[in-house]
Amino acid sequence: MITFDTSALLDAFNQLTDKITDAVGEPTVRAAGFAGADVFRDEAKRNAMAHQRTGALARSIVVKRLVEESDGTRQAYLVTVRGGKPGVKGGAFYWRFVEFGTAHSPAQPFLRPAYESKKQAAADAVMRTLAQKIDERLGGQ
Repeated sequence: MITFDTSALLDAFNQLTDKITDAVGEPTVRAAGFAGADVFRDEAKRNAMAHQRTGALARSIVVKRLVEESDGTRQAYLVTVRGGKPGVKGGAFYWRFVEFGTAHSPAQPFLRPAYESKKQAAADAVMRTLAQKIDERLGGQ
């Protein structure tokens, strides 16, 4: 009868999985999530510039981390427009009118098309950043 002692192999495997688990911590997940949101934000800004002369709308498009919906293993980000108030500099209160239209002007959406056209690119950015951060944390092992 042949017997194998797999305890050393199992210990090595457990050590490796512990290192990977540590490498995929909250900072890694945050960086990966932001990389994906960044893709959507940049495309929304490009789309908004097609509808605006001043660029105020594009400058108002931001990424927000949703703290209440995020934890160590899951990160939630929102690409939105800093609305502001009418007549106050630094916001684009009218963004809803552009995105959804009004009774007197047709919709010229810029957010939804950004999402639809860049879903795969955002997923790729998340995976690329995740792989890069894990590689950095593991030291290329």
